[in-house]
Amino acid sequence: MSSTERDRIEAALAALEAQRATLGDAVIDAAVQGLRTQLAAIDQAALPAPQALKQVTILFLDIVGSTQLSQSLDPEETHAVMDGALLRLTAIVTAHGGKVLQYAGDNLLAVFGAEESREDDPERAVHTGLALLAEGRLLGGEVHEQYDHAGFDVRVGVHTGEVLLGGGVDAEGTIRGLAVNIAARMEQSAPAGALRISRETYLHVRGVFDVQPQAPIEAKGVDRPIVTYLVQRAKPRAFRLARRGFEDLSTAMVGRERELAQLLGALEIAAHERRVAAVTVLGEAGLGKSRLIEEYQAALDLDPRSFWLLLGRADRSQRLQPYALLRDMLAW
Repeated sequence: MSSTERDRIEAALAALEAQRATLGDAVIDAAVQGLRTQLAAIDQAALPAPQALKQVTILFLDIVGSTQLSQSLDPEETHAVMDGALLRLTAIVTAHGGKVLQYAGDNLLAVFGAEESREDDPERAVHTGLALLAEGRLLGGEVHEQYDHAGFDVRVGVHTGEVLLGGGVDAEGTIRGLAVNIAARMEQSAPAGALRISRETYLHVRGVFDVQPQAPIEAKGVDRPIVTYLVQRAKPRAFRLARRGFEDLSTAMVGRERELAQLLGALEIAAHERRVAAVTVLGEAGLGKSRLIEEYQAALDLDPRSFWLLLGRADRSQRLQPYALLRDMLAW
């Protein structure tokens, strides 16, 4: 509520209190209770948002070509185009469960997991990025048709990391931390019409999207190059691949490089000769068979070719069922 609303409530309270001698305490107390509750709500809303250290996924979007557009249109037309575009883009973020914290000229900053952390925050952020790119293409077509201006598009960057939310002058929109700088770098280095994600985000969504590995890039405040990926599309049927290690720290597979090369080699032979191949992985418990399969899936996830990956899992309880493994693989 505004300060005007608060003044109105306080004036109503004063008028009622002036009638206390006439109407009696019981009547006045009952009448002012609701007004005092409203005042308490106003005071609570006026308090700055508490600071919180949280793991979130940050999305930056920039509208490409807005500067050139402003040079060819008058300020009113430019304002109408930009405001309309940002409204439509914000609606997409909100529909996917994100929250826009800041606008700055022709870009926006959104967060997934600011109010309630969910396991699929990174996945929803990447889906949002793809939806924003699609909307950017629509906007570009509309601007070109209406104003004969080419090059209007969007680019998006996504990164997952720990940030400090709340506090400061603009408590609702305050977000601080190195993760914000990295997310901004993802957007700044993305080509127009593209979505770039960091390795930290990729580890959360591996297996869900088709991605293209990129050369490492530098970012301010980060002492080593950042591994990034361009997201091309969502897979039609996705299996999120498990991660090993603590949070964003992934452990490298050691001692199974030859076996992984054999698996990948069998795929190359089968693809080249277009024939069926079968490979059996055998080993004692704890030798790393599951990890080897995970690394094989990760390598397939980065393969630019298109193919089906059918997954099935043997279960001891199904050992007497005919074709149980085949049924499990195909039924799901």
